[in-house]
Amino acid sequence: MTLVHQIVLYAALIFLGLSLLIPGVIGVVRPETSAAGKLVAEGVDAQSHLRALNAMMAAVGALALWACIDLAGARTLVLALGVILGALVPARLWSVARDGAPGAMTWVYIVVEAALAALFLLWPPPA
Repeated sequence: MTLVHQIVLYAALIFLGLSLLIPGVIGVVRPETSAAGKLVAEGVDAQSHLRALNAMMAAVGALALWACIDLAGARTLVLALGVILGALVPARLWSVARDGAPGAMTWVYIVVEAALAALFLLWPPPA
């Protein structure tokens, strides 16, 4: 693996890891209670489900950071992260088709998630 390949993968994994781990943990501890552009859970069951989704998001972020510990041996994990991100993009696009055009930040998420999915699936650490 070349130095450029390593740097690109480390940067992408750290970016993904921190951008999921931090808000995920915050969402488990303190889920949003206002409707100002946030997910709102009304009722105990809905709050439990939202906390669980935030925990899964935090766990995916932790896995991305974990891959950085042994990048050369984390090929399967990097590919799995690519599959997860690859599933997000069509889900978000389906939401655009069904629910309407989102704000600019959601479009940024779609582009970043698609780019990371492509990176992890097409340029993972060598076997």
